[in-house]
Amino acid sequence: MGALTDPSRPGPKPRRLYVRIVRVGGLDRSELPPASKIRRLEEELERVGRLVARGQLTDPAGDLLILRAATLDEARRVLRADPFRSLPGTTYEVFEWNPATLGSGANLEPAPARGSGRLTALLRVGVAVRDLVSSLRWYQEVLGFPVREQDEASGYVELSLGRGASALSLVAPRREWGEPLYSETVARIGTATGIVFQTDNASALELRLRSAGARITESPRRQPWGGITLRFLDPDGNEFLAFQPAGGAPAAVGPASGPQDAPATTRSGEPS
Repeated sequence: MGALTDPSRPGPKPRRLYVRIVRVGGLDRSELPPASKIRRLEEELERVGRLVARGQLTDPAGDLLILRAATLDEARRVLRADPFRSLPGTTYEVFEWNPATLGSGANLEPAPARGSGRLTALLRVGVAVRDLVSSLRWYQEVLGFPVREQDEASGYVELSLGRGASALSLVAPRREWGEPLYSETVARIGTATGIVFQTDNASALELRLRSAGARITESPRRQPWGGITLRFLDPDGNEFLAFQPAGGAPAAVGPASGPQDAPATTRSGEPS
């Protein structure tokens, strides 16, 4: 990791963002760098205040990394230890983040130091329901959520779509909680949750929900930003939004709605 800049070096902190994209093509998992090497790179970039984000790309398959640097040349020097750098059969690109085309949704300031009370992950979001048993069955059978954690004695249950994903926590109010917690939780049942899911096919999801007796509050609708949105209720009337990204599977949709349904705006108080 000697190619990384010494954090004690005097001078201004890097403020520009650079993107490293690797397209792995048809390589199978065994040909990719070991997870331990990728993790070491992430840890070192974070230690020196350069790491912004990293994740896998799915279409086409690949790996994305966003880092801070003063110049493009410096970003390339920082990435000399990148285990993806010399991988055969791949396309490797490093370029400056352009807010005009890629958005400006990343913090240019260095992250707070470890132990300073910074937020490190979004773990779970609570959904208030009337009956935990029936709701749990619906979320499993209709939405396909596996149980990640459950404690029958306390009634605690966590659902998650996969390892590393944020969880839903189903909450059935209990009178023994006392007031005002009990009444506040009851009041949340049957409201807009503000929770947004991503789907690979909004029309297919609508058919599955309708066949299960779920209420659709807005059928699949093409949005000005190119994606397709669908709004639906769980058995308790909690509303969710699902969206199919632009360029996904074809879907039978209604006409485009106004910009109030775009992902960056809100409706009924929920982020979309």
